[in-house]
Amino acid sequence: MNSNILSVPDAIKRHSENAIFVDGSWHLSSRDGRKEFEDGPRIQNAKFFDIDDVARKGQNLPHMMPPKKLFAKVMDEFGVTPDSDLIVYGTEGCFSIPRAFYTLRAMGHPIDRLHLMQGSLKDWIDAGGPIETGMQDSLKVSDLDDVAEDDIKYDKAVDAINVVGMEKVMDVVASGSAESIIVDARSAGRFVGEAPEPRPGLRGGHMPGAFNVPFNILLDLDDGNKFRSKEDMIQIFKEAGVDVGTDKDIICTCGSGVTACWLALALEECGRDPSKTFIYDGAWIEWASDANTPVVK
Repeated sequence: MNSNILSVPDAIKRHSENAIFVDGSWHLSSRDGRKEFEDGPRIQNAKFFDIDDVARKGQNLPHMMPPKKLFAKVMDEFGVTPDSDLIVYGTEGCFSIPRAFYTLRAMGHPIDRLHLMQGSLKDWIDAGGPIETGMQDSLKVSDLDDVAEDDIKYDKAVDAINVVGMEKVMDVVASGSAESIIVDARSAGRFVGEAPEPRPGLRGGHMPGAFNVPFNILLDLDDGNKFRSKEDMIQIFKEAGVDVGTDKDIICTCGSGVTACWLALALEECGRDPSKTFIYDGAWIEWASDANTPVVK
């Protein structure tokens, strides 16, 4: 199985071969990924993909998968076709990049035309990759013109695949994991309800039957937020009670649907069939906000 991940040197080579680079930086902090992109530096000719803006709105939930028409309009605006090679990257200290990657994949961009750069913008600059400096505007959904379906060129957009909602997760919890298991990427403290949620008012704890694999333990944090070895990751999942080769579906969840994508990508890097792995889009924000959902500590 081919890896979804590219090293920085390989990504630089792809840049010279006209790959389109997509900055998917987002932060649960005072940092502003869009502003950092616009202020520069950024990878030469890169596009900024705002996971909160290119999203389904009106549900009081952040960065939900977008409607397919909106996604197609954004791809057209970026100059992306289904034949375009896309490489997703982010700034140093940013943990959102797999979410941008999985949004592009879930919405229909071909798997063999999509990669994630393992290494940050700083690593790119340090390796001599071409950059731009100075101010540049980035795409905002509110600025897009209304386009008729027949005028949209990007024709591979789909309703999000390998993404589930609360109803499916409720069924899994009620069935006692007969056909699916849930794996939670939040910290151990949040999982057991001892550490506070970063979003005020949410209950602490986890979904009954869920397993806990904090996403950061899968990463070599001394080396630019890169994955540990395949063998190490398989062992980490095993120690948490998760068999990466299980025939059951694995539903990945987290606080808001961002770091769950690290789990999904790690499982795939471990050799798991990606068609058997899913993201719970509403995640803990949706689950813990509903007084009717079961929570254990």
